[in-house]
Amino acid sequence: MKDIGFAFRKTDIFHGILLYLVLYFIVIIAVTISPSFLQAPQNVDFLRTKMTLSYFAFIVINPFFEELIVRAYTMTELSFLIKKEEITVLVSTIIQTSYHLYQGLIPALYTGIVFFVFSIYFAKTRKIVPVIMVHLLLDLTAISQLGKS
Repeated sequence: MKDIGFAFRKTDIFHGILLYLVLYFIVIIAVTISPSFLQAPQNVDFLRTKMTLSYFAFIVINPFFEELIVRAYTMTELSFLIKKEEITVLVSTIIQTSYHLYQGLIPALYTGIVFFVFSIYFAKTRKIVPVIMVHLLLDLTAISQLGKS
């Protein structure tokens, strides 16, 4: 699993915090440029449910699957096959954004910005653990916000 960057290091916590802060500032810039980035996702009623152990497990496990498969594995294999970092970043971002289109175009594009930053980070560092940690934090935040609406 080290080939895809799945090895925990103490510095991953610091990297995760920095990655989260970078995303936070990018969101501030995006909302300043276009307030429509705050548009609520559509078609997410199925996520508004009672928190059970299995639902919580899904929320915790999902970032591992998404990031290990769509980011780490896909980008690692594409890097080996085509040797163009820009294309691997773009393909990973497009794949992950595409299966979030059910939320609506604007929310999916907003999510795509996050995935783009994740892809750049992974391409430059080959570390997936900080990406998984931030993805988990973002998912937990989103689920908690859904429960409030």
